[in-house]
Amino acid sequence: MPNPLVIKGHRFSSQNEAERFFYAMRDKNLVSGGDIKGSTEFDFLEDLYVRYCQATNWPTPGHPVAFYARNIARGSGPNGGTTQGFVVKLSDGSELEFSVKKAVRAVAMPL
Repeated sequence: MPNPLVIKGHRFSSQNEAERFFYAMRDKNLVSGGDIKGSTEFDFLEDLYVRYCQATNWPTPGHPVAFYARNIARGSGPNGGTTQGFVVKLSDGSELEFSVKKAVRAVAMPL
């Protein structure tokens, strides 16, 4: 049975549905470029990111001020590759990559 979850007041019937929602947002931003801020998309990403950090006890040096998508290198040599992912810009000027898949799964975990 799918594990439903709510992000920023929007009910997703499953983790897969939530992932597809955020991947579409990511793919759109990869094409258009620029920061995601001051928008409904920002609100969704901020809620997901903050709750992900809370669920995993991950300390952050500031609060989210923007997000953007980029190609992210994984590994090196013959086992390396590139994936697409989100980066959060924090209020202290730092930037951190994060996985939508891991974030959705952490937020969807039953209490």
